[in-house]
Amino acid sequence: MQYRPASRNEKAVFSCRFEQAVELIGGMRLRLWVSTSEGDDLDLFVLLQKLDAAGGEVLFSGFNGYERDGVAKGWLRVSHRELDLSRSTPLRPLHNHTRIQKLRSGEIVPVEIEIWPSATIFEKGTTVQLTIQGHDAAKYPAFGHRQLLNRGLHTIFTGGPYDSCLAVPLNNRSPE
Repeated sequence: MQYRPASRNEKAVFSCRFEQAVELIGGMRLRLWVSTSEGDDLDLFVLLQKLDAAGGEVLFSGFNGYERDGVAKGWLRVSHRELDLSRSTPLRPLHNHTRIQKLRSGEIVPVEIEIWPSATIFEKGTTVQLTIQGHDAAKYPAFGHRQLLNRGLHTIFTGGPYDSCLAVPLNNRSPE
């Protein structure tokens, strides 16, 4: 399966509704297989959000004091995808940042994106939503990534040989 947005400004959105209460406590890891139609690099930004049972976003006070934020986020410039295997863990990919690995247009490469730790309860009927896009997830008053390298259309590959997945520290909560 491929996810290819209809325009250059779109994002990929995936969600999972919980049938019982759970806790997400700790860091998370997003594994993706990606390509770009143009250029030799791309920037990926990831946002996890909590949606209430009616589908409305539940906002959190987050990074850098921003008061209208999601549950957690992460980002990676794909040319910095080389992992430090001696320091990485199942829920925390750590990158070397010692070698630039450019890609060719149309080349499909795996990336591991660290999503910063969070401690969030998802009640029965609520949803965790994962958004992947090519720019910051929020407009921070004094912070942001301004020198992005995105060109062309980005594609996310899933299924078959493309084991794209989100690994989360999931704890079931006892009924209250």
